[in-house]
Amino acid sequence: MSDDPKVVEHYPPPEEPALPATGRSRRRSHPEAELPPPTFRQALLGYGSILVGLVLLGLLIGFLMKVLR
Repeated sequence: MSDDPKVVEHYPPPEEPALPATGRSRRRSHPEAELPPPTFRQALLGYGSILVGLVLLGLLIGFLMKVLR
C-alpha cells in the first residue's frame, strides 16, 4: 500500500434552480434557520386529529369483529 494521503476535493453544493411558480429555491437560504415550534392550537389540532382517527379505527375494528363473527 502507498503511504500517500488521500486527496479529496471539496466543492460547494450545486445551486438548485428556482421553482417556476414562486421564483424561490427549494432549499432555505440558511440551513440553520428552522421553523418555529407549532402553536398550542396547531399542536392540539394535529395530535387531536391523530387521536380521533385512532379511536375511530378501533371502533370500526370492534364493530367488524362483532358483525363478522
